[in-house]
Amino acid sequence: MTRSEIAVATRNPKTLYLVMEVLKDLDLDFVVCEPGSAECQVAKVIITTSDEARDLKPEQIVIVDDNLDEDSMVIALMLHLLDIEKPTSIVVGVDPGMRFGLALIIDGNVIRTKISSSPNKAVQSTLRWLATVNDSFSQEPVIRVGTGSSMFAAFFLREINPHVDNTSLELVNEENTTKVGESDKSSAILIAMRQGRPVKESDDIFEISESHVQSLKHLVLDITNGTRRVSTADAQAVLQGDKSLEWLLNDAG
Repeated sequence: MTRSEIAVATRNPKTLYLVMEVLKDLDLDFVVCEPGSAECQVAKVIITTSDEARDLKPEQIVIVDDNLDEDSMVIALMLHLLDIEKPTSIVVGVDPGMRFGLALIIDGNVIRTKISSSPNKAVQSTLRWLATVNDSFSQEPVIRVGTGSSMFAAFFLREINPHVDNTSLELVNEENTTKVGESDKSSAILIAMRQGRPVKESDDIFEISESHVQSLKHLVLDITNGTRRVSTADAQAVLQGDKSLEWLLNDAG
């Protein structure tokens, strides 16, 4: 019998569908089998539910349910596939811009990548990733933020600062991390792999230009699908740090 790397073993149709969609999106090969079948038993990783995992080896399974937490599932799956048990390096790379590229790198391996449409969503994804790995490992994660755009990097820092220790944040020179034809995810991977410098209190402050004002207006239009337009005064208040981007999106005007 040929051994499959990944087996999906559940009789729950909703869970089966959700898991299959994630695996297809990741372009990972897998088999679907009955819980406890020989085909499942020989797989390296078995994705199943808690009720159907009773006779399986704990080190072999990834538990999911109807309310699929995609990030947790993918991270657990990749750690199993790569045999990562005691990592020495956990890094989240962030490529700030109109779209935020994110990459979780553990011991030099790409575990998860994502594109986020706003600083807030990028921060929420980063925090979910960190919560997942912190539940499993004692190694302190590092968040490396690219400096290609001072405005977008500052927005990310302002959003994440209340949630993490400054010692876990680094700023990375983005030179040669963005190349023609590469995605925001690829740039985030390169940023994660590059040593940065510690973040200073002044790093979320920058000299405001007209291009920053226009970029912020475009960002808000993009996030809100064109439903909110921003005055120059409100944009400047956010750029200066007097108001938050979330205030601009939800309460301004």
